[in-house]
Amino acid sequence: MTEPSIWWQHRADPPTQPSVPGDPGPQETFDVVVVGAGVTGLATALELVRAGRSVLVVEARHPGAVTSGRTTGKVSALQGTTLSELRRRHGDSPRVTAYVESTLAALDWVAAFCDEHGVATQRRDAVTYAASRDDVSTVRAEHDAALDAGLGVRFETDPDLPVPAYAATVLPDQLQLDPVELVLAMLEQVRKAGGRLLTGRRVQRLRQRGETVHVLGEDGLEVQGRHVVLATGAPVVDRRMHFARLTPQRSYLLAFTHPDPPDLMALSAGSPGRSWRGGELDGRRMLLVGGEGHETGRGPRESTRVDRLRRWTDEHFPDAVELGAWSAQDYMSLDGLPLVGGLGGPSSSVSVATGYRKWGLTSGVAAGIALAGAQSGAEAPWSERLYTRAPRLRDVPAFLGVQAGVALGQAGSLARGVRRPPPVEAARSGGCAALPVCTHLGGTLRWNDHEQTYDCPLHGSRFSADGEVLEGPATRALPRLPRLPGTGGRSSS
Repeated sequence: MTEPSIWWQHRADPPTQPSVPGDPGPQETFDVVVVGAGVTGLATALELVRAGRSVLVVEARHPGAVTSGRTTGKVSALQGTTLSELRRRHGDSPRVTAYVESTLAALDWVAAFCDEHGVATQRRDAVTYAASRDDVSTVRAEHDAALDAGLGVRFETDPDLPVPAYAATVLPDQLQLDPVELVLAMLEQVRKAGGRLLTGRRVQRLRQRGETVHVLGEDGLEVQGRHVVLATGAPVVDRRMHFARLTPQRSYLLAFTHPDPPDLMALSAGSPGRSWRGGELDGRRMLLVGGEGHETGRGPRESTRVDRLRRWTDEHFPDAVELGAWSAQDYMSLDGLPLVGGLGGPSSSVSVATGYRKWGLTSGVAAGIALAGAQSGAEAPWSERLYTRAPRLRDVPAFLGVQAGVALGQAGSLARGVRRPPPVEAARSGGCAALPVCTHLGGTLRWNDHEQTYDCPLHGSRFSADGEVLEGPATRALPRLPRLPGTGGRSSS
């Protein structure tokens, strides 16, 4: 697959992946098997190995390959309009307070880790601003919610920003960093503490036998753990249908060189959202611009969304020179809070972590702290309040709304017809095209013209042009359509 350039992963002098021991022996049983080598999986693994547990991390691609390696690199307790949205949903619930506590704990964890292990960070103001007069009340609500949560925000009625802004709430002393550098440093510390890693091995099934969980997957993968953590975005092994409690969201990010990038991290309120910040990487002064979020596989073409970001950047930062454009996927839970804890049902020894609403560098680390604490007996004080999953009547409308969206996404995909890749893409895959039907639950896939992928509008599974799984709840590649006679080597697509 030809992916758009991901600046974090395509530097002039990228760090080499740390070496780790290879395949475990057939009879070896780990205390915990962690599936997924992003920020959540590696934070979980690192906390566990520090507590003396034996840990194996299994990664389908390479560390940081999916969401963790594609973020804006913001580590902040001011997260757009998150706190005011949570307060509207939950009122004065202790879960909202616990969310803030977990975010601050994660921020402190990341800051301490980066300082100790030489990961470069910059302290910056985080800003949520009103790009129109209609958004001023939204920003004021976020400011009030942040103040009530104990955050040291200040309100500005005439913010000095390089884009139109009618009000802003500002939280000083937050962090920005290179997320791939963080992932690789975390992996190195897992290795040094005795953790193990398997890459290029996709987990497809779990089988619980007594107190041991057998983890099964591609290429004969079979490893054993007393506990398994699914740190894979959407859970890839999901007997309890957690995927039905999540909405997959894609958003886009462009990297530019710029002679004078802003020294802050900003996110607009309202729609369409715009996220931007300055920075430096490999000696280059950079501007990162993101936004255009939408439910995966639905709505206007992906390339159209990226072009909107380009036009916005050209208008407000005319000296910016583009280096690369890519996108990332994250998940929204029914109640807007992270979905972290036991998988439930017969899989009592399996935990999941997802639903970070695009703030995984804090919520993913917090999930790792909580999951490791549950195994080691050192639970975080906010964990039980935040991740309680007792059924509540107020979840029912949200659940029905998610399912209605799934139905509409499928109907829309069928009505438009499947966007197929150009013939050259099929030719690259040996003259045989992938059948565009999701191997998760049979959804009709849509061709993503920006990233050259097939995307599922139901639950967010994504596949390369030749049918290989990239992310989402699907675990098996797309079936292939044979070449039709007389097509001269061209695919039937």
